[in-house]
Parts: sequence; C-alpha cells; structure tokens
Amino acid sequence: MNYQQLEQVAMRAMIFEAVVGLIILILLFWATYWVIKAGVRDGIREAGGNRRTHERPPAPAGYRWALVKETVDAQDLRAD
Repeated sequence: MNYQQLEQVAMRAMIFEAVVGLIILILLFWATYWVIKAGVRDGIREAGGNRRTHERPPAPAGYRWALVKETVDAQDLRAD
C-alpha cells in the first residue's frame, strides 16, 4: 500500500466518522426536544392548566364588567 492509498483510506475513515457523529448529534437534539416538550407539557398539567377556562368570572354583586377607555394626559408624563 503506497502513500496515496493510505491517504484515501484515512480520508474515507474521517468522512465516515464525521457522518456518524452528525447522525448521533441530530438524534441527540431530537431526543432533547422531546424530553423538553414532555417536561413543559407535564409542568403545565401539574400547574392546573386543565382547570382554567376562557370565561370571565362573575362580577361582584351590584357591579358589571365593562370596558373603560383610559386616556393619558401628556402633561402628567413630563419630568420635573
């Protein structure tokens, strides 16, 4: 085996190792994504997210919920 053949074998081995390393890296990122996703999902469930509703709570007795437009006076925003 001469020097050029040895160099080609070494280059093929290096490319093979790089490809295997890249595949392992992709698999690890995929596994990390699913572990984090499951952890967030379980955390939300434990926090009571299933008991939350999008309905407004009832207004206190004698009151009603109403949207009120707030106006800001520009003079109040000035520094002294």
